[in-house]
Amino acid sequence: MSEEQTEEKLSIKEILEDIKKNQKQLIEEKKMKEVRWPWMRKVGKKKLKEGWTTLIYINENKEVELMKAPISEGTLKIKDKPYSAMADYILSYKGKPCMIIPSWSIEPFSPKKDLADAERFKTINTGYRLIANQMKLDAVKPKKPIPWGIVIGGLAVIGVIYYLISSGGLKGLGI
Repeated sequence: MSEEQTEEKLSIKEILEDIKKNQKQLIEEKKMKEVRWPWMRKVGKKKLKEGWTTLIYINENKEVELMKAPISEGTLKIKDKPYSAMADYILSYKGKPCMIIPSWSIEPFSPKKDLADAERFKTINTGYRLIANQMKLDAVKPKKPIPWGIVIGGLAVIGVIYYLISSGGLKGLGI
């Protein structure tokens, strides 16, 4: 980004496009890897037709488990606990259904509800501030100019000391 763009207010869409472009560039430079899920945790074509979904299950100790489970009549069962599986809760990962389910709640993560909460509590721009701060830190900073006054003053002091030593002006001091 140029300095002109950072000074202007950018829309969230422009910022996200810039982040995606940078992420693709990092992946191409092999500084960042794309996440790959274990093959047995993915939902295949056959299971997809039968109504299965990939799950990201968050345990109470903040440990994450990847699993797959069938959705039947708007619910799914994980570890003998029923969870709601309405269309609002289903996300998409590479065109396949995916859900994020915390173990302490029967209601999975909902992007619509959480976005509405973020807008209501005005926490949506917090991410923008973090991105802006990171962009400022990553900006190339110009070199500081050499303090010529100090350099010339130091040379003058060295010159005076050299003159005093070479002319014998310090003999009266016992040096």
